[in-house]
Amino acid sequence: MLILPVESVLTRAEVDAIVQKYDPKAVVPAHYFLNGFTSPVSGLESADEWVKDQEKVRHADVRRLDSADLTLNAAELRGSHHRVYYFGNHFEKK
Repeated sequence: MLILPVESVLTRAEVDAIVQKYDPKAVVPAHYFLNGFTSPVSGLESADEWVKDQEKVRHADVRRLDSADLTLNAAELRGSHHRVYYFGNHFEKK
């Protein structure tokens, strides 16, 4: 699994190059703007556009999660290739 900052630290081209180089079973976009959690002055942007672009790729496998939790195991990832797990605007305050 590869966790990458999208739409902020890395450009889309850099993210694509890293994904191609490491060829992960799963990709989790990270370090992006969360409505209601991140300050607008942070400079972070939403990962929505990046995720939408991933959904347009042939054989796309994007999972839009409905909570801030994700538990994976080997069986879950078996046969996956660049599967995107996207938390969207879900977060937990602790």
